[in-house]
Amino acid sequence: MNKRENNPSKCPICGRPTHKESKYCIFHASAEEKTEKEFKRALIKYVEKIKKEDGDYDFSEFIFVGDIDFKKDLNITVFGNTNFRKTIFNGRATFEEATFKAGAYFIWTIFNGPSFFSNSTFEAGANFTGAIFKEHALFSHANFKTATKFTGATFKENACFTFATFNGYAIFDKANFKGDVSFDLKNLLTYLSLNEAKVFPGKKLSIDVNNGKNNIYFKRAYLENACLNLELCEDVFIDLTDTLLRNTKIKKDQIKNHILQEKEKKFSEAQEIYLLLKNNFHSIGRYNDESWAFKKEKDMERKSYFHFNSLHKWLCSCFLNGIFGYGEQPVKVIISAISIILIFTFLFMSSGINDTSIGGSTSNIFLDCVYFSTVTFTTLGYGDFRPLEGWSRIFAGSEAFIGALMMALFVYTFARRTGGR
Repeated sequence: MNKRENNPSKCPICGRPTHKESKYCIFHASAEEKTEKEFKRALIKYVEKIKKEDGDYDFSEFIFVGDIDFKKDLNITVFGNTNFRKTIFNGRATFEEATFKAGAYFIWTIFNGPSFFSNSTFEAGANFTGAIFKEHALFSHANFKTATKFTGATFKENACFTFATFNGYAIFDKANFKGDVSFDLKNLLTYLSLNEAKVFPGKKLSIDVNNGKNNIYFKRAYLENACLNLELCEDVFIDLTDTLLRNTKIKKDQIKNHILQEKEKKFSEAQEIYLLLKNNFHSIGRYNDESWAFKKEKDMERKSYFHFNSLHKWLCSCFLNGIFGYGEQPVKVIISAISIILIFTFLFMSSGINDTSIGGSTSNIFLDCVYFSTVTFTTLGYGDFRPLEGWSRIFAGSEAFIGALMMALFVYTFARRTGGR
């Protein structure tokens, strides 16, 4: 220990004289060891001294008592390099319309009351790493001109970033949102990162980006039983890699055409994303959206096969998609069936069929062949027309076999889409 720490009349944190019976100065003494009036009196003197010296504000580990409005109470609207590291605000903390010219450090700061940063400007970076907001946190219309960090921050009540502007990257990695949070952003000029963030069950995370050409990352984020509401402009994409999605309320239309891996043509990774979405849509009973996600999953799988070593898989996948849309599109089965009937119609026209109703004469008439192809496909076999010997019989047997398979596919696909899940 140094001499400062050994001196019982000096604060062990900053070296200032201790306050009354406390072993700390008035700034670092606990809220129970000082009154709001004497604390603010000392705080005003400290601020006036810093202004005269044109120095930096160091509020690190201060314990604020009562409400504090830095504009009204301390006449501070412009901050230089400012340190609020491990500061504790026991009342309302108001920084509205403040300008932070240099770094603003709120690392491990505790806001026991509401915090207000509306219309504030952070010109040289804001760092709220590990900060704890126990009541509402309001950052509406805030302007973050460079990098912003809320890594590991905890929001126990609602957090509002409505009409905020992030000109530099915004990192909310490992943040805990125990209340609703809203990002209604004017611009997203760089990325917004929510990797490993946790939205608690029953809470809503809303992100509305009006303008931007960057990405939003949710890698390994925890969104179980939460609500994810997205309104994204055309050029904003999201990364849901390894995100925990289960009973998460989200709509297909809000993420459609916004999956980052698909845009970057990382089809194998995109396939995993759509698998996550498919399982989540199933868990919340959005079966139409589940069908869409499954179809997209298979599309990504098919595209991942498009190289020489897997060309046979690609061809097979294309065939299955074209015939019945991987079991998700009954209409494709109907279209495929009609196409098959017409193909065999022309084959029967070329090979001929036997018309037993008029003495067994050969017919090559289009309508007769359509009729015969249809009853053969459906395996009805009325007997009024029969295939001739040779190719006609081979065609008839082949069509009957294909028709049985197609009708089975239709039943499967229709049942899957209407209630088989």
